[in-house]
Amino acid sequence: MFIRVIFNMRRNKKLRNKKINKLKLYFVLFSYFLIFLFSCPSIASAEYYFNPHFILTDEEMTDSLALTLNEVQKFLEAKGSGLASLVSPDYNGIDKKASEIIWQAAQESKISPKVLLATLQKEQSLIEDASPSENQLDRAMGYRCPDSGSCNPSTLDFGKQVDGAAWQFRQYFNNPFNWNYQKDQTYAIDDFLVTPVNQATACLYNYTPHYSGNQRFWQIWQSYWGRDYLDGSLLKGYDNPAVWLIQYGSRRLITSWGVLISRFDPKKIIAVSQTDLEKYEVGPPIKFYNYSLLESPDGKIYLLVDDRLRHIASPEVFRIIGFNPEEVIKVEQADLAGYKYGADITTSSIYPTGALIQNNKTGGVYYVEDGIKQPIYSREILDANFKGKVLTPVSPEELDQYQIGLPVKFKDGELIKANNDSRIYVIADGLRHWIKSESAFAKFAYKWDNVIVTTQQAVEIHLLGEDIE
Repeated sequence: MFIRVIFNMRRNKKLRNKKINKLKLYFVLFSYFLIFLFSCPSIASAEYYFNPHFILTDEEMTDSLALTLNEVQKFLEAKGSGLASLVSPDYNGIDKKASEIIWQAAQESKISPKVLLATLQKEQSLIEDASPSENQLDRAMGYRCPDSGSCNPSTLDFGKQVDGAAWQFRQYFNNPFNWNYQKDQTYAIDDFLVTPVNQATACLYNYTPHYSGNQRFWQIWQSYWGRDYLDGSLLKGYDNPAVWLIQYGSRRLITSWGVLISRFDPKKIIAVSQTDLEKYEVGPPIKFYNYSLLESPDGKIYLLVDDRLRHIASPEVFRIIGFNPEEVIKVEQADLAGYKYGADITTSSIYPTGALIQNNKTGGVYYVEDGIKQPIYSREILDANFKGKVLTPVSPEELDQYQIGLPVKFKDGELIKANNDSRIYVIADGLRHWIKSESAFAKFAYKWDNVIVTTQQAVEIHLLGEDIE
């Protein structure tokens, strides 16, 4: 049975006689604090990449059932929109609530009501304006209101605007070769070369032939319906086997299944819309197994440990540790992009590849690397972070040789909860972010089977980050 780790700060008599300066301990802890402080960007400050060639999937644009009539009404109410209480004639002149006009147009033209709502905000700010003017309502969707002239008088009415715009989007889909912008063709749009990669993107440029206008639509879409995944998330498109790691605000392609399972748990992969993937700029790929030996063009050999490249200081160190020369992979400098450089591995390095050791008196378990021992506060952290790693019993005297470090945390992307608490957290940047509701849990397609139940102490070593709603 796993025995709870005791955070043992005592020094044995032998080490006390050596007068080890406690300042060294404080320096180590302060260094960890600085790393934590400067490596934890705010969720709210995240900025995403606009890909002008891909704005929405075809399925998202044509999903007329994306929202029910009741959901459209509740959405308008939640945004404080003046449309929530608006009653206006539809295109047949029958008075209806704005939400019903929007939903009806979506159903008849088989266009997503989300597309219509985002367009209402893009064109006249009607989703977030509590008191829209008659002029805004008459030009609600910008339908037949060209930049070069005034609107067509026959379309100046909220109901006609919404119905006409939905119909127009459907025409772009049904007759793709009849319009100016077509998928897989390249166009100069506002000094940008744009190649729409799907029909939905081509439709949006046909409706609004401007880079900034479509960027604005995309920003609104992301604000209303985008899912912002935290660092450590493993994502794949619904119809694409490629798996990406979200890290440092970008997405990094994991180039093979073997590389993936050497570092990650495939059960944590989340299937998402391509729209949610495209907003992350592509970062350097992850194409080497964990603990690979990589030789750079200048002849230096590095041990890859997760995201750290640790230089092996000399051929003697390489030989003493027992690495196999046949396992060294020659790489280009560009292959090393995306990795951080860790401490050199020297002849004095203790457990350079890391080791799990257990106090044979108390049962306390630690992860030791380079002379620093980090306590492991629960069986769940041990199982999640070090699956398959051998646990070595040692004496308290040997343990006391190592400086104490911060406790081992769960890795980014893990879902955790305390065994005496219902709150579920996702870990990112070493922080725990409370997932505040079942709807938020479902929104991010998290899986209940992946929730790790652990001790309150193991949860609380992760400081609180921003909530996820």
